[in-house]
Formats: sequence, C-alpha cells, structure tokens
Amino acid sequence: MLTRDKLTTTLLVWLLLAGSALGANRLAFSRPGEMMRVPMNSMLRSPFLFSAGFVTEVVTISPYNSAQGVYFDSEISKNFRLGLTSVTGADTSRILETSTYDPPLEIGFHLQQRLWTYGNISFALGVHDIVLTQESGKFKIDPDLVSYLGVISSEQTIGNYNLGTYMGFGTGIMAGATSAATSDTNGSYSLGGSSSDTSSLSLGVFAGFRLMTPIFANRGGLGLIGEFDGAGINLGVSVPLTRDYRFHIGLVHAENLPNFGTQSENLPLETNAPSLVVGLNLSVPRAVAAPAGREIDGLGPRITGAEEGIGLPTVLLDSTLQQADYLLASLRDSLRIARFEIDNLHSQLAQKDQQSIVFSDSLRNTMLRIEMMKSNLNYTMQHLSASWQYFADENYRDALQEVEMAIQLSPDIAIAYARRGSIYYKLGDIQRATINWNLALKLDPEYDDVRNILRALKENRLKTTSLNQQ
Repeated sequence: MLTRDKLTTTLLVWLLLAGSALGANRLAFSRPGEMMRVPMNSMLRSPFLFSAGFVTEVVTISPYNSAQGVYFDSEISKNFRLGLTSVTGADTSRILETSTYDPPLEIGFHLQQRLWTYGNISFALGVHDIVLTQESGKFKIDPDLVSYLGVISSEQTIGNYNLGTYMGFGTGIMAGATSAATSDTNGSYSLGGSSSDTSSLSLGVFAGFRLMTPIFANRGGLGLIGEFDGAGINLGVSVPLTRDYRFHIGLVHAENLPNFGTQSENLPLETNAPSLVVGLNLSVPRAVAAPAGREIDGLGPRITGAEEGIGLPTVLLDSTLQQADYLLASLRDSLRIARFEIDNLHSQLAQKDQQSIVFSDSLRNTMLRIEMMKSNLNYTMQHLSASWQYFADENYRDALQEVEMAIQLSPDIAIAYARRGSIYYKLGDIQRATINWNLALKLDPEYDDVRNILRALKENRLKTTSLNQQ
C-alpha cells in the first residue's frame, strides 16, 4: 500500500507531466479549498487525505475555445495546505478560425498556513500563484503574478445548513495582475509582460460564501457558491455524485454574461470575459474513517460548549476546549477502528467454518468413491469367475459377455483383458486376441504369463494349455 509521502510524490510527478488556466492559473475550482477563485480556510483539519480533479472553462462554443487543467490539493500537516495546478490557457487570438496560437503550459504552486482559530473563526496567510510558464522548452516564474494573501473564515450551522463565509486581501493576481496579450501579424495574441503596475504594491480584496444544503445529505450535501474575486462575480454549484466524487459547474464573471462568446466575433479575448466552468473532483478520505470534529454515526455529535451545559455559544469556545474536541473525536475513531477489527475477526472465523464444511464434504465424497470402487471390484470378480466357468466349459460366447461386463465395471484390471484375449484366440480372432494381451501387459508390465503367450505366438509355438491358465 502506498504511503502518503509516496502518493503525494507520485501525484506531483503526474501533474508536472500532464499538461496545465486561463489568466495564469486562476482556473475556477483549482485553487486549494472548495471555492471557485477565492482562497478559503477552515477551523477544522480537512477530513480528506487529498483532493484532485480536472476542470474546463469554456469561453466560446462556436468555434470552441476553452482552458483546461488538473489540480491537486492536500492538507499535508495540521495547519499547512499545499495546492498544485497544471493548466493550459484559452486561445487569445482575435480570429479563432485561422489561429495558430499555442497556449503555454503553466504550472502553479499554492501554499497556505492556518495561523489562528477562535470558535468558528480562523485566519490564514498564504502564497498563491507561484506560476511556472513554459517558454522555448524552459520554465520561468513571473514574480508579478505571485499572490501574497490573508483570509478570514467563519463557519456556522443554521438549522440543516452549513454556511461558510470568506473574505480577505491579496497582491499579485489577487490584486488584478495578469499577463497582457500582445498581437502579432497573424492576429494571434501571445502572453508577455504584465498589466499591473509593478512600481508599487497593489492590494485587492475578495469575499465569498459557500452554503451546504441538506439536498443529497447522504453524499455530503449540495453546495452553492457565490464570490467576488476582486475582478468579477463568480457563481457555482457543487453536486455530490458520491461521497468521494463531486461535479462542479459555474459561471465566471457572471456580471458579463451577455458578452459570452464575443471572441468569436473576431474580438480578442478579454481578461474579464465570462466563461462556463465544468469539472470533476475526487476527494480521498484519511485513513481514519471519520475526521476530527465531525459527527460519527452511532457515536454522537462533536462537542460544543452549549451541548456540555456550559451555556457558552460556540463562538466563545476557546482553543483548549477545541483541542479536547479533537482528542475526543480521535478516541471515537479508535473505537470505530476496534469495531472494524472485531467484524474482520468474525468474518475470518466464518471463512474458517466454511473451509471446514468444504473439507468435510470432500472427505465424504472420497469415502463414497472408495466404497463404490470396493463394490465395483466385488462385482468384477464375480463376472471374472463366471467367465472362467464358461471358458472351461468351452462356452466362449457367454465367457466373452461376462468379461465385457467385468471390464465395464473395472476398466483397469489386467487379468480381464488377458482373459478376453484368450477367448478371442479360442474364437479364432488372432488380431483381437493380440490387442487384448498387449493391453493386459500395458496395465501390468510384470504379467509374465501374458508376455510368454505373446512371445510364443510370435514364434508360432503357442499351446492351448498355456491359454487355459489365463
């Protein structure tokens, strides 16, 4: 079984080789977390070992133009999160029908550290959009695109709904920096330079919410997403296909939706162009069946101050009680693992019982075959004895019939074939007699009487007296 470190290394290599987002790795749903383009944070550790998937942003449908990418996201320690993206941007040409523009490969790294939690509020700092762009077979980093950011998160439960709100600030791409497009003689636009003013530090703000509804609650719930990423409004829906797979669909720059597909009118691709987003996400749970701080079936919900009778709302729960909550959830997880082990032992015991039944049936079948062989042997000897009486009385036809019945019951007895050879010889069928004597000798190579008969037959000195001994 792969360890987490080996699995992370394998996925990193896969992402680097796969190919790579519109607007320098700002492909929706590809950043760390569960939002579209804005960062997020949680006061609880992620219940998943990692998340990975692919996403496509469609800019125009006819002619088709889109950005594609794959991503990997993992909370590799209690408070540290790593995201990797590998994307190719959309075609920025003015005339798509005759475009020869080849979007560059981009690989992005996104790091985030949770620094502080209090009740249902947390604060994190991060560095996103460390973008490596491939040019002439080499990768280079554009420092103007790097986003230094801070995000404040609030998570709360309202009835059967879970609401997370996220707001913060950032530089680089989060402040509006993007690769500028420059035209060549063919009408194609290539990425180069930056539209942001690098002479002074620019800050951008973002905000968003994620509402988890009780729809498809057994699969994790349907999620509704709305956000302002500093440049436009994005709307999305996260549909759970199973507990591990989610289908994402949304709109980027929904405020410009009436301009969707205007690039097909021989206009260049704008940085705020609206696009349709679709994607598929796989989340792999951690080795422990249920994450800390979440409800475990049959073991009760997570602890809050109000549920303990302290009378304090969740927002005032201090870090000591939060840590106690994590420890209690870990004990619940250990108990559940012990239950799984007991169930596994019961399964192994049932398997042993089944094997014992199979062995008993096999033994009974073997004993039955032995009894049948004994019974067949008794009948065989009776027929051989009767054939000898008919042979001695020179009643060769009845003697042959008795031998045939003996051979049907026990086809591997040498004396039966020797007797049948003698009968055929008496009937004048030398060829059949020889065949049966050879069969008898093949079944019993130590049958000297038969060997002597065959030798005498070959030397033309066979006597009737020697046949009467068979």
